[in-house]
Amino acid sequence: MLVVFSLVISLAMVVVGSPEAVRAATAPSRFVPIRPCRLLDTREAPASALSATTVARVQVANRCGVGADAVAAALTLTAIEPTDSGYATIFPAGGSRPVASAINYTPGQTIANLQLVQLGDTGSVSLYTLRTAHFVVDVTGYFEPAPGGSSSSGRYVPTGTHRVLDTRDTGRPAPRSAVLVDPGVPAGAVAVAVTITTTATLGAGFFTAYAAGDRLPLASVLNVDGQGQTRSASVIVPLSPRGFEVYTQNGEHVIVDVTGFFTGPGDVVSSTGLFVASRPTRLVDTRFDAAPSGGPRLWDRGTREFASISVTGTPVAAVAANITVTNTEDVGYILAYPSRTPRPLASTVNFDAAGTTEATSSVIQTSTAGIAVYALEATHLVIDITGWFTGAPLAATGGAPSNTPPGDRHVVVIGDSAMAGLRWNGALGGLRGFVAVTELESCRRLVQRSCRGREGYVPPTAAEQITMLPFAGREDILVIATGYNDWHERFSADFDTIVALARSKGFHHIAWVDYRSHVGYTLPSSGGTSSNYGEMNRIIDEKIASRQFPEVRRWRLDQYSAPSVGWFYADGVHHTPLGSWAVADWLSRQVRAFDDRPCVEPWAPGGPVANPCPLPELWAATHGLPDIAALYGL
Repeated sequence: MLVVFSLVISLAMVVVGSPEAVRAATAPSRFVPIRPCRLLDTREAPASALSATTVARVQVANRCGVGADAVAAALTLTAIEPTDSGYATIFPAGGSRPVASAINYTPGQTIANLQLVQLGDTGSVSLYTLRTAHFVVDVTGYFEPAPGGSSSSGRYVPTGTHRVLDTRDTGRPAPRSAVLVDPGVPAGAVAVAVTITTTATLGAGFFTAYAAGDRLPLASVLNVDGQGQTRSASVIVPLSPRGFEVYTQNGEHVIVDVTGFFTGPGDVVSSTGLFVASRPTRLVDTRFDAAPSGGPRLWDRGTREFASISVTGTPVAAVAANITVTNTEDVGYILAYPSRTPRPLASTVNFDAAGTTEATSSVIQTSTAGIAVYALEATHLVIDITGWFTGAPLAATGGAPSNTPPGDRHVVVIGDSAMAGLRWNGALGGLRGFVAVTELESCRRLVQRSCRGREGYVPPTAAEQITMLPFAGREDILVIATGYNDWHERFSADFDTIVALARSKGFHHIAWVDYRSHVGYTLPSSGGTSSNYGEMNRIIDEKIASRQFPEVRRWRLDQYSAPSVGWFYADGVHHTPLGSWAVADWLSRQVRAFDDRPCVEPWAPGGPVANPCPLPELWAATHGLPDIAALYGL
């Protein structure tokens, strides 16, 4: 069972740029809740998706009950059926596009995220998308200037992130029903900031949050588009005396974490808790070198802290941030909270597969040490700040957090005669930077009985070999480098069998080496029959895209080795001695890139050792293949 506690796949999925200096911000403002209302739906007639790399302007002020003097708004942005992986950014109209993202998406996905956005010219915002997609924009409230810099109503009061509802404990709601939520805030509060999470989804659907007793509005706060998903989204929800309701279209689980509330008109007049909206500003991107604004990544059960004052310019009570996880290592979550204070039982962003990108906006309470982010499973992290709330931060009472990388991984490689060249050609010494366990046999098949190999015996199948392995450690990687002796018609079912057996042995990380797709290799004892290795590669991608196999990654030897010369014999599959060392070097680089560790060899003799080690197929695309003979003295 996936346990949820209460945010890139590639750099193209999260906008890349260095952290920026402090941006011009608005004067302090107070929050005014409104009934959730739709500002934009590009699916409405005349339907027209927003084209790739274009900008649309969305008028916010003087619409849906938003005041003419609004300086910022709480907007839920939903991307629908993008044509490719990418991101969208929402920012003040009339200004240049910032180095920041508001939402990240994959092809055909439907996904939503909250943004507290500063309004620009005529009280509007600009929406940019990297890829063509439909978009929906809903509003749940706005910020207006606080007279004299103080107010009784609309001030944000952090409560510390805490869980108030989890239907996994109380029972799954019925389809097309609403769950009543008591946020546990003072009676006079007019709105509450929450993170809503769902897990083990039944299918595509949406969630809407609104004041208890109100009719269901035309708006959404969270979307899912398939079975077995885990997703989160934040929202600022208007309150009635009874609290608020969360509508679930399909009867999905509802998990609610409260981060704070907004005061009502009966509260004391104060300058604390007012919102200062700013142009989206990048605080950290761990994909870049150099702390504190860059790497390293968050490791398993690691925590890093970040000085939010570098953006706010002065101590504040909380920051409004868009938090993105990318290149995730496993199924897990992250939690943002005040640094050097007790870590609550909650989550900010959930991710349900390896190698994914997910984003969730949140209002994060700060401490005198800044904000901290904890990761259950390793991930890269990007944080963009869109504003902050005035007031004093909490006192930091604990010690500095730790973020310790794991030791060298144990990597089990199960291969057929293509990979067995490493053994035959004496290239096992090229497997470096990890603890290698090699099970390399000629004529091995995935599930069906293997054929007789060059050693004169029938080796165990990959399935049988997995059953003979000891139970895996949590950080171990299983590399499947078998399949050239199999038929593509059976490959989908065989893939499922191999992954199921690997799971039964405790593997959380499975790397499937893809197949050289334009080769003349024929199956043994087949009378010259060939398998369709390109189709097998397509099935690998299809399986991973389904998110039913979150622990599986495709390692792209096909792409990497395509321009090689002298690495393969005439059949295009079996390695020459040079090719065996080249593939051993490639495997070593894949393992080191998996963890953002330094490569074990430079790309060129005498050159620098890359740190972190890049994915070899991406590096080769711009730098060419390494000189294997020179690197290894062949």
